[in-house]
Amino acid sequence: MRILLVSLVMALPAAAADLPWVSLFNGKDFDGWKIVALTDPAPAVVEDGAMVLRQRINTAEHTFVATVVEYGDFILELELQDNPDFNSGILLRCIDAAGNAAVRLNGYQVKIDNTKRSWTGGVFDDFGNTWRWLYDLSDNEAGRASFHHGEWAHVRIECLGPVIKVWINGVPTCHLLDEKYDEGYIAFKIHSLGNRPEATENTLSLRNIRVITDRPERFARPMALPQRRAPLTPGEYDRLTPKVSKTP
Repeated sequence: MRILLVSLVMALPAAAADLPWVSLFNGKDFDGWKIVALTDPAPAVVEDGAMVLRQRINTAEHTFVATVVEYGDFILELELQDNPDFNSGILLRCIDAAGNAAVRLNGYQVKIDNTKRSWTGGVFDDFGNTWRWLYDLSDNEAGRASFHHGEWAHVRIECLGPVIKVWINGVPTCHLLDEKYDEGYIAFKIHSLGNRPEATENTLSLRNIRVITDRPERFARPMALPQRRAPLTPGEYDRLTPKVSKTP
């Protein structure tokens, strides 16, 4: 009987608790994370077991809360909650930018979209003060409706080779094929802010951040969206040239 029970257990598929998840955030401090900014970084604290990010007025550039470790292929899951006026995103495989760049990190960004277009879960190439949407949600009504500001949302991201898949609350939002970035940090972005003190009350909270790096392809999920590359021509929301500073 004992041999039979062992055989039955070995035959069952692995339960979620048995998957090789590694926690990236202990809910107490920023062990394993670093703040990336040129000067005067925006504040990041731990409150009630969550990583809480805020904007700071008159910041010269974006602030990032980034992993110390770099990742290539992985599956990432987390929960997040944000205010509608908080401008942020999740950077994947991001790399250190050149010394004269407008920001410190470049990489794929899974956008947490605070605009009316509601493209949360889409991906663009975040290259400082230029960007290009690689996979948007213009033709994905279910994806646009999957995220609600102010409510906790579950995010699942698979980065396996050149393929990036994203789900928001279980709804597929991205199935991108692209080879630009193959390894780098995971990071959360705090957008720079001008002299708008009222905006400093907005927050992005993150919790239950975990990752699979041990042969993650074993746990990849089917994706309902068609796989596609970025459009060949720029879109309405792309910015391909840097902003020109008004000051010398």
